[in-house]
Amino acid sequence: MKIRRWTASARAREHMAEKHNVEWDEVSEVTARRLQVRRARKRSGERRYQAIGRTAAGRRLKVIFRAEGDTAHVITAYEED
Repeated sequence: MKIRRWTASARAREHMAEKHNVEWDEVSEVTARRLQVRRARKRSGERRYQAIGRTAAGRRLKVIFRAEGDTAHVITAYEED
């Protein structure tokens, strides 16, 4: 899978910030680096994936997304223990 672009809706960005204390800038840092990507289970009839990486500050995040062509649509992101 070759992802060239990462996006998230305003609602997804709000959810990440309010519920998980993760800002979009942090997600951008993680997705700009080398990622470990795995398939996740289907939800709402769509295939989802997990990307795990670190922010510039060293925070380990798990990013949940769905892929559409070469675009990843971020659903949520949260700190990985």
